[in-house]
Amino acid sequence: MTRPTPAQQASSGTDDASGRTRFIAMKATTLLERQHRNLQQLCEAVERGSSSVRRSLLPQLAGDLAAHIAVEDQVFYPAACDALHDEIWMRCGRSRHAQVRQSLERVLDASVEGEEFGRAMGELRVIVELHAEEEEELLFPRVDRVLEPDQMRELAFAVLSLYRAKVEAGYVGPRAPSYDEPRAPG
Repeated sequence: MTRPTPAQQASSGTDDASGRTRFIAMKATTLLERQHRNLQQLCEAVERGSSSVRRSLLPQLAGDLAAHIAVEDQVFYPAACDALHDEIWMRCGRSRHAQVRQSLERVLDASVEGEEFGRAMGELRVIVELHAEEEEELLFPRVDRVLEPDQMRELAFAVLSLYRAKVEAGYVGPRAPSYDEPRAPG
């Protein structure tokens, strides 16, 4: 039996009932859009959730957000800028990512029961939504037009591989707190 190519693996993401990975062609931009939806849903769930829900979802939100930022900074933006012969997205994207990281740190520093948490979480949600909107409306259509399907699948493989590794590693930012115990009010 031959092993799947990286492009075939990139299009995967789910296992069938037998435990084998099934292959579905997917573009890198589609993977990133799915990550955006996931992050938006997590932000909303954390923002609206009870203290216990917030504590339980914050590690996932922080890890998924860090993984998404790493994927874009290390894989997607360099490939997109190279394909488009335009470095502006690298600078703009990294600037937006710095805002996301700062906002996430404010969320992590705040007590999940306090008003500051609500303000910080609302700010983070808005930044994540703006980030998704900018990329999906302005960058992704351009990348979709210039990359060939095989290139897009190879890029998807790289995106998916790094994302999975980063999510598995979890959030390791400067203030990666333990979420088992309630945090002292800030």
